[in-house]
Amino acid sequence: MSSELHVDQDFEKFKPWAYIKEYYGKLDCWHRNPLKYLHDFYTSHFQRGANLKVLNYGCGPIVAFEASAVPYAQVIVLADYAEQNRAVAKLWLDKDPSRPDFSALYRYVVEELEGQGAGEVEERQDAVRRLSTICGCDIYQDPLIEKGYEGPYDVIYTASCIEDACYTIEVFGAALSKLCDLLKPGGWLVMSVCTGTEAGTLNMNYVDSIRYVELKVRETDIYEILQQRCGFVRESITILPLVHLSPEPLPDNLECTMYVIAQKKSSAI
Repeated sequence: MSSELHVDQDFEKFKPWAYIKEYYGKLDCWHRNPLKYLHDFYTSHFQRGANLKVLNYGCGPIVAFEASAVPYAQVIVLADYAEQNRAVAKLWLDKDPSRPDFSALYRYVVEELEGQGAGEVEERQDAVRRLSTICGCDIYQDPLIEKGYEGPYDVIYTASCIEDACYTIEVFGAALSKLCDLLKPGGWLVMSVCTGTEAGTLNMNYVDSIRYVELKVRETDIYEILQQRCGFVRESITILPLVHLSPEPLPDNLECTMYVIAQKKSSAI
């Protein structure tokens, strides 16, 4: 992909602690929705002990969306472009005293969604720490992930990543195709993506007064890209509507989110 189409997002200046403070200061619909969809995905598609290899592509400084993967995963890879994001995530993995606190997200998964006791919450976090490793990635490079982490993967999860780095549908499609190349035949893509009714429009977000843009992608774009460029069949693609899981109003940047679950064609097809 041409570097001329790279969005000037200034990710090197992204402030992970400001992001955590602004978006992860309390548990709300911003977290409940993806955590619930991931929980439902793993419980409905896999048996415990499936020994999955899971990739979170564009994880940022957050290590929480792996909570539901633990009973099914053998390996979890956390990949992010920004060195400062990886550094904060590593603080959490290393159980550093200065680490961010994501326990509220784990409590929601373990206690509310799974119905387990409070004592299991810390155990789940420690399990994520044991299974996880961190690496660098860049959707504009080939390979798009640090050497040694090219997969293939059983599950790839990505959220607010590709559409943050690409600002045309064409570039988004090429990037998503490259990412799906890391999947095994029959592997699963789980993605939350910014959506809109007009192709290629941009959504604006701010972190500590620094503006970041997201490409809005239509449902029709997702179906077309996954089928024509990524090796999926339409019957394997599910686009889930946003469900309001919290009492507070939905923030604008969550109202324009859709969730995609799709299975890549197996080699037998």
